[in-house]
Amino acid sequence: MESMTGHGRGNATTEGWRITVECGSVNRKGIEITVALPKAISSLEQKIREAVQKSVNRGRVNITVLLESSGRSAPGQGVVDREAARKAFQEMKALQEALSLPGEITLDLLMRAPGVLRSPTEEAPSVEALWPTLQGALVQALDRMSAMRRKEGAHLVTDLLKRVKMLETVTKAIRGRVPSVLRQRRDHLKARLEDLGLPLSVNDPALARELAFMAERSDITEELTRLDSHFLQCREALEGKEPAGRTLDYLAQEMFREFNTLGNKAADAAISQRVVQSKAELDKIREQVANLE
Repeated sequence: MESMTGHGRGNATTEGWRITVECGSVNRKGIEITVALPKAISSLEQKIREAVQKSVNRGRVNITVLLESSGRSAPGQGVVDREAARKAFQEMKALQEALSLPGEITLDLLMRAPGVLRSPTEEAPSVEALWPTLQGALVQALDRMSAMRRKEGAHLVTDLLKRVKMLETVTKAIRGRVPSVLRQRRDHLKARLEDLGLPLSVNDPALARELAFMAERSDITEELTRLDSHFLQCREALEGKEPAGRTLDYLAQEMFREFNTLGNKAADAAISQRVVQSKAELDKIREQVANLE
């Protein structure tokens, strides 16, 4: 089980170039990938997306690729584009003649023309030749990101299992409370009838029918049984090896609904208190599950 939050960085070099890839992921309902690439290798975006989709099932993944020249040029040293220099000189000369301007077109002036002096990193790389190197850096970054996601995922699973156990304990206490609720309702009904001057014996059929009706109307056995099933499914999902974030979110919603129905049907202060406690716990579970893949 992995968290959807993680970060990884990968580096690789090839002849004349150094590539750095950074991967960062946060939670999302589905899979969402953004890729930031240097313009010179923008055609590799689709390959990068396909590689990420093989590694990640859920979350927003941001990929940033940095491409740098690994040549031995000294800092600040550039590469002269002779063709650009020739074109710039011709344009300057034509402009000088057209406007009848005096002066000399110097080398310093020419070197400052756009595109004449370029950084080594501006040299266009061979995209296909760079892909194996970029792929290696990407795999390294994704592996490190996945390792971080698994580590955080393990902590989330431990926390969620504790919360599920707490809900099981609450449900057990609610189940044990049911006989007391029925006794209290029987005693309350008898007391009301006596106050109205209509005393009935414990074995009176009318009292038995009314108590049976009340018990049926407030029966929470079905909800408790479904909750037990949901707890079991939660444990199986948390202890499994497959991504289960969406499954757990669905189960949390269903458990919330069961506790809500249970509280309304039971109409008992002690049970209502435990239902409120359980619903608060389920809110925390849903917050944690939102970060699981």
